[in-house]
Amino acid sequence: MMIDYEYLSRIRRAVALYTKRKTSNILDGDFHSLHRGRSMEFDDLKEYAYGDDVHDIDWKSSSRMGTILVRRYMTDRRHNVMFICDRGPGLLGDTTRGENKCRLISMTFGTVAYLCGRNGADVAIAYPGERSATVSLFKSGSDHLERLMYDYAQRGATECGYSLTDTVKEVLDTIHKRMIIFIMTDMEGLSKLDEGIVSSITREHDLFVVNIDDAYLTGDNVFDSERSRYERFFLSHSRRLYQEEVRIRSSILENTSEILKRNKAVMCTISCEEEIIDSTIALFERYRNGNFG
Repeated sequence: MMIDYEYLSRIRRAVALYTKRKTSNILDGDFHSLHRGRSMEFDDLKEYAYGDDVHDIDWKSSSRMGTILVRRYMTDRRHNVMFICDRGPGLLGDTTRGENKCRLISMTFGTVAYLCGRNGADVAIAYPGERSATVSLFKSGSDHLERLMYDYAQRGATECGYSLTDTVKEVLDTIHKRMIIFIMTDMEGLSKLDEGIVSSITREHDLFVVNIDDAYLTGDNVFDSERSRYERFFLSHSRRLYQEEVRIRSSILENTSEILKRNKAVMCTISCEEEIIDSTIALFERYRNGNFG
C-alpha cells in the first residue's frame, strides 16, 4: 500500500513557518500525567497491558510469577498522547470555511502529534471501528505518524458500527497508563460528551477537546451528504431554521464548556488548516493557566 507522504511534508512546512514567530514547545508545563519512557535507568516491573512494548517483557520474572511482566524505565519527560478521533459519513461535510471535516481532523491530528513528537512524546490514535475501536500502539517517529494519518484518512468518513463514546470507554478500559487525551469531533460528537464520560477521563488523564467546525444547514450551496443532493431552496434559506440552528449550537457549546470547566479540561474550535497551530498552542496555554472550559 502506497502512502501519500505529502501529509507530513505539509505539516513540517507549516511548523517551520510557525516556529520563526513563536515557540512550538507545547508540552512544557505542569501536566499531572505520569512521565515514563525508555532510558537506561530501570524503575520497576508491572503486569503487561495493551500498548506496552513487547521488547520490554521480562521473561524470567514472568515465568516465576506466572503472568507477563514488563520492565519500566524512568525518563525525565515522556508523555503518552492519545488522539481519539470521531468517524462516520457526517465527516464528509465541510466547515464554515469550506474545508472537509475528515481531512481537517486528519491534519489537526498530524500537526499536533508532530509537535508532540518533537517534544519527546509517544503518540497513538483510536477511532470507532465496526464492532470495536481501532487503537494503535504508542510510538514515535515520522513513519509511525504518517501511517496513522494515512489509515485514518482512508476510514474517517466511512460508515462504522461503533460510536465515539464506546471508543473512549474502550481506550480507558484497555490502556492502563497515564495519558494526555485529545478528542477530535464535530458538533454532533460534542452533544454526546456527557459528564460521566468526561469525568471518567479526567480522573486519571489530561483532556483536550478539539471541535471541528460544522457548516450551517442554511445558505446558497447546502449539500446533504447522506442523500447525495442539494437541499431545497425554501429550507436552505429559511431564517427560522437558521435561528434555531444557532440556538442549538450555542446550547451544545455552552453545555460542553461547562462540563469541561467542572472537570478541568479545555476545548477549542478549528474551522481551517491555518488555525491548527495557533489554536493548539492557545489550548495548551489555557490549560497551563487553569483557564478551563
